[in-house]
Amino acid sequence: MNHLTPNESLKDILSASEFNHFVYPADLFQQRLKEEFFRTNRNSQPFALIKIYAKPFEIFSDWNKNVKAIRSWKISVLTMLSEIDFVDIIGFLPNGGIGLIFLNTDIEKLILIRKKILRNLSESKTIDSLRLHKNKTPIFDVFLHTGKVEENSPEEDAAIKKFNKESNPFFTLSRLLYTDTVLPQTLKRNCQMFVKRAIDVVCTSLALICLSPILLAIAIIVKCSDPKGPVIFKQIRVGQHGKTFTMYKFRSMYMDAEERKKELEHLNETSGPTFKMKNDPRIYPMGRILRKFSLDELPQLFNILKGDMSIVGPRPPIPAETATYTSWHNMRLAVKPGLTCIWQVSGRSNISFEDWMRLDNQYIQNNSIKNDIILIAKTFKVVFKGEGAY
Repeated sequence: MNHLTPNESLKDILSASEFNHFVYPADLFQQRLKEEFFRTNRNSQPFALIKIYAKPFEIFSDWNKNVKAIRSWKISVLTMLSEIDFVDIIGFLPNGGIGLIFLNTDIEKLILIRKKILRNLSESKTIDSLRLHKNKTPIFDVFLHTGKVEENSPEEDAAIKKFNKESNPFFTLSRLLYTDTVLPQTLKRNCQMFVKRAIDVVCTSLALICLSPILLAIAIIVKCSDPKGPVIFKQIRVGQHGKTFTMYKFRSMYMDAEERKKELEHLNETSGPTFKMKNDPRIYPMGRILRKFSLDELPQLFNILKGDMSIVGPRPPIPAETATYTSWHNMRLAVKPGLTCIWQVSGRSNISFEDWMRLDNQYIQNNSIKNDIILIAKTFKVVFKGEGAY
């Protein structure tokens, strides 16, 4: 393949020779970005995605008249390009501009690059024109991925906040999420998410109306089975992008279930951080029936109406489980959790933890409205049979 020339928005400012590197077309660059994303999830070696846009009137006022401003912008970009190693990646962005992938790069390296840019601008006496441009749009949009996918990381967030404060208006730094690479926010995907949310609201509302007598009957059964405790069991769960929320269930266990869990952990019948027992003594008799047919999950219809969950999506884990996740496990937090997913129709508790995680990631990479409808239909069949639930 021949060396590509810069796209229309950059060609008047940068020549192809100034890149001194193979430039990927937009589709192949996006594919390389995915590959590096998954690589980092395996080995935790961080990388930075840097987006360079050349939309003059969004960056400088009177661009065509301000030769000094153009020169300062070009010096900044060329300084950035001078840091490219032979293993790093350059490519066009789908919405215009150039993307740079700096491998094995963390915030400390970004700070060094920023200092080098400022030094070059000072030596060329153009730094003032860059600092005083009217529009405060940063020159570089930077996204850092350390392998902590969709995970709350206060230390990393604090470091990013500090970097942004010190870098304004040259850089804006944020974390690179699964949705930025594998699930980019395209018009098609945004429309799909709108339709999915509309289906969630309409179908859940109708379900609550139709199932209200059953919900009332289950509530009476729960109260009669164990009068000491509440009907609804509330538990903190981890949702999309690591955000926690309160999930609702009909209580199927005795009130002292959590206290008794430690003495039963050696009897765990599943792998990974989850706990499952076929004959869990903490579950009262009618609770077993509720679990077998997933009736205890019905209050989560209210979670769906609130927007914390969706009808179809990976099951929401508890914080203690996500604390033990590896990077690739956390990818399942890229979308809203749901009532059902591939795991639920493929054996549920009979599936190992690792296979469960793989099935959730398979759903995320191939999710569509059509696949959601298929999964919902399969779920009814599995629930009526009571397969794999305990």
